[in-house]
Amino acid sequence: MSKAQRSVFEIELSLDDDLLAVFENFKTIWISYPNSELPKRTISFEEILNKYNKTEKVKSVKVSIKKKAVLSMAFLLVFCLGFYFIGMTQSEYTNHRIALKGQRLTFILPDSSTVILNSGSEVKYSSDFGKQRDIWLEGEAFFKVTKNINSPFIVHTNDFNVKVLGTEFNVSSTILNQTVSLAKGKVHVLLKESKDEINLLPNEELVWNSKTKVVIKRNFDVNKVSAWKDNILILDDEKFKDALLKINQFYGVNFIIKDAAIANQHIKGAFKNLTIDEFITSLEFISDVTIIKTIQNNIEITKYHEN
Repeated sequence: MSKAQRSVFEIELSLDDDLLAVFENFKTIWISYPNSELPKRTISFEEILNKYNKTEKVKSVKVSIKKKAVLSMAFLLVFCLGFYFIGMTQSEYTNHRIALKGQRLTFILPDSSTVILNSGSEVKYSSDFGKQRDIWLEGEAFFKVTKNINSPFIVHTNDFNVKVLGTEFNVSSTILNQTVSLAKGKVHVLLKESKDEINLLPNEELVWNSKTKVVIKRNFDVNKVSAWKDNILILDDEKFKDALLKINQFYGVNFIIKDAAIANQHIKGAFKNLTIDEFITSLEFISDVTIIKTIQNNIEITKYHEN
């Protein structure tokens, strides 16, 4: 806008209270974005314009061509700002990383922190991550966070937020019992529904049951919980039916128990760097079962029977 246009604009504002109100409304929207405390529903330009026109009719004064131009200019400004902010919102989370099924994905964030994603997991974060270290997680990930006391690192999930300054920890939001497991440093967990805040120290783990809403804080074995990041699947003397959740996620497949007698059978072992075929062979050997791949891409587990 030139100096001459600005002068005309300012004169119009000084002579017309209604036009000034329109301008102030747009100015407030501009100043308040993006942390606006305005009501969720703000009056639309059309409503303002209709109200303005009705007021003018009462006064029996015609809107001048110059005034219309000023209104049009204001509307055009807000219209362009709308597209700008919409574009900014869409690009705010343009960084989207996904670990394919059966794979582990390791990458470095702009602040030099390391993220390791488990099979089928994903994260999103903004393009200006270095200024505000927020990351959104679906699934499971291990974080090695570069310390920055001036910029907290926050992991967001559907049910809780994990806030740290610099530490190493594991977050799992894939199953009913969601966990935050701390290896080093200190973390602060905020449960979104209850608003409870819980601090964890090294070797402490928070378990949140998304169905019962029960929260447990306990000690844990760091090596067992985070073994997956080193491509190790640990089955710690657990029932077959419970172990399938880990197995299916780790290999990105779909194991199905076809024999009810197997469901409660316990299984224990550590499987490192095994392909799916090598894992099947090992599982058949230690568990006395027969495993068959089907046409539907399922893997069926049945009781072993000698011919």
